[in-house]
Amino acid sequence: MEKVSYTTKPCCLFFLTLYILFFSLLLTPVHAIPNAQSDGITIDNGDLLYVIIPKEITSEFSPTEKNYFKEKVEVDRHGYIFLPSQGNIKISGHTTNQISEMLTNNLPKYLSKSDKASVNLIEKRHYIQILGHVTSPGWYNIPESANIQTILGQAGGVLEGADLSKVTIRRMKNGKSKKIAADIQQYLIKGNPSILPPLHENDIVFVPLMMIVNDTGGNNPSEANISKIRIFGAVNSPGLYMVPKGKEMNLLDLLIKAHGETANANLENINIMRADGKRETFDMQALIQADGSENGIIFPMLQGGDIVHIPRRRIMATDATGNVISEPQTITISGPGSNSRGLRSFRPSMTPFEAIAQAGGVSDFADTNDIIIIRRSDGKQENLPYNYDKALLGEEPDVNFELQAGDIIFIP
Repeated sequence: MEKVSYTTKPCCLFFLTLYILFFSLLLTPVHAIPNAQSDGITIDNGDLLYVIIPKEITSEFSPTEKNYFKEKVEVDRHGYIFLPSQGNIKISGHTTNQISEMLTNNLPKYLSKSDKASVNLIEKRHYIQILGHVTSPGWYNIPESANIQTILGQAGGVLEGADLSKVTIRRMKNGKSKKIAADIQQYLIKGNPSILPPLHENDIVFVPLMMIVNDTGGNNPSEANISKIRIFGAVNSPGLYMVPKGKEMNLLDLLIKAHGETANANLENINIMRADGKRETFDMQALIQADGSENGIIFPMLQGGDIVHIPRRRIMATDATGNVISEPQTITISGPGSNSRGLRSFRPSMTPFEAIAQAGGVSDFADTNDIIIIRRSDGKQENLPYNYDKALLGEEPDVNFELQAGDIIFIP
């Protein structure tokens, strides 16, 4: 009996030790490895989100049904999102879970107790600015995986005369500006994506104008023997044009070299700034429309150092009687439920229904019961509800709701 007892005791101690060791291993990961996803994904400027917010139950819903605001929402360049029920909210730098809690806390108590807001990331995006010789320079929000060709497309492409071999990217790093070359011309020839440098948040892409050298003497002039005339404004190819030193160029010849004026050019007030500081104004429209009686009018001659500006004609708005309004007046169509967003011309007595119709109507997924008219009044924002469906049925006649210049129509 003593022998059996002696061999059993070490065996029990062994299994007891093994059990304690195994149990401690189970506990260790719980405390040592935090859950990296517990707070969600951090949101940056430009990101595209899907937001779900509980709303007040209306007559269209039974007490047992849920009513939600469900939309794709884009974080703007300053880190804000706009929600019709909560206004502008700064969310950049917060995680999706933190934002969900923030939106829930902004709800009325009776809604936040029964349901929660939810925010999920759809796509990581960032804002890039493009300047220079492109159709529509400005800020654009593109996917983080997109390259420089994407933002060129967003800006409507390059204008004639753009130098794609000398495109540059300006980037702020550690408080210092860094210049990065992007030879898009080589990329278009070779098709190698590694040629295009990646874009970062707040990068500035600049597309330069190709230096155009015009040899009027039949030879390639050297820098010492040429002078420059600059033309800019409402012309199709603004830039520097060369003439041999001591020679002159007719204004009409310069316009032809610049591929002519644009459709909105104001040819009645062409400005010429001479190299010696003198200024002249030329009415080219009068010369074009002359019947031959004004033979004394001739195109001015230009010399190196002269600068020519072709102004753009301002398109003025008119009221119902056809009178010109002193300043152009516009309204803005916004929101994911609109088929066409952006600025629209405004005229007095315009209704929301007319404005939405001119913008291409609403999308199939638009929440037409909760359209908001955002209006500035005495420096304060006023949100006016508008029910598109009731206006369409005549229950709330659209003619009773007149827009004002500067209004923003938000279609969720």
